[in-house]
Amino acid sequence: MDRAACVTILILLLCVVTAQGIPILGANGRCHCARTRSVHPKSIRSLKFIPRGPHCENAEIIVTQKNGKKVCVDPEAKWLEVLITANKGAKQGN
Repeated sequence: MDRAACVTILILLLCVVTAQGIPILGANGRCHCARTRSVHPKSIRSLKFIPRGPHCENAEIIVTQKNGKKVCVDPEAKWLEVLITANKGAKQGN
């Protein structure tokens, strides 16, 4: 194999290795929550859990409040753990 072919193959291999680490762009290409805040549990209409993955290294929880506003909350917040545990207990009792 001549030198030009070896250099071309080496460059292509480097491009493939580099491209594997690039996240997918678009809605799933980045974290949804730049910052988190606390909300009153009585204002929550629904919760959406987004597990960590190639799009974001953090698990995320997006709360939809009764007024329609969407807010990111800390998935490790103690009040949220209590709320989820209470909700699971209520569902198992039915």
